[in-house]
Amino acid sequence: MITSLFPPGEKPLGVVIGCGPSLTVEQLDKVKHLKRFGANRSFEFDLDVVLGCNYQFWDYYWDQIKDYRCHKWTTRPELKGKYPGLNYIEERWEDSLSTDPSYVCAHHGSGPQILNMALHYGCKTMLLIGWDMRYLGKVDRRTYTGKRHYFGGDKLTEGHWPMTGENGELAGLIREMETINADKLGITIINCTPDSAMKCFPMMDLDSALEKYEC
Repeated sequence: MITSLFPPGEKPLGVVIGCGPSLTVEQLDKVKHLKRFGANRSFEFDLDVVLGCNYQFWDYYWDQIKDYRCHKWTTRPELKGKYPGLNYIEERWEDSLSTDPSYVCAHHGSGPQILNMALHYGCKTMLLIGWDMRYLGKVDRRTYTGKRHYFGGDKLTEGHWPMTGENGELAGLIREMETINADKLGITIINCTPDSAMKCFPMMDLDSALEKYEC
């Protein structure tokens, strides 16, 4: 059973951290007092909740992540019971985010799914950092002149080349994110990622968003 991370009287404000190359240590320092959510290798930022939708991630990184304090989640049924402390939640192929805490909406990726987990954990205002949603300097499908990830490549990312648009934008994943109607869900999602390719949520710089939503 998932229970809120936000005690009575605490503003349900959190940050959802992506691993795009625009992410900085300065940004991470500014949000370290907030509840923090993220997918995959963002566990290295000492988060509260981490989700990885691919079994390969957990097999590859379990020895590193197992001792972190974060709540750990996957949508892969084949991992149920394999790793102590790894929780399973069902995924369903629906638009938007699920308000039923027994499942998350799949959306072809851990990014949208961790937004859904943040909602399940009681987060009502989500600030997004590191959500570049593009690979810079596209030459062809597997060649980019810019860095793709904050951490650089690893065995998993070097074998994963999603289709991108003309300017390297993660068009398919962006279309999935565009199905999320924050107003209908009664939540606020603010994209604080400079030059993000994802424009479906209001954009603000991080300092302004913190000033507005923490007050």
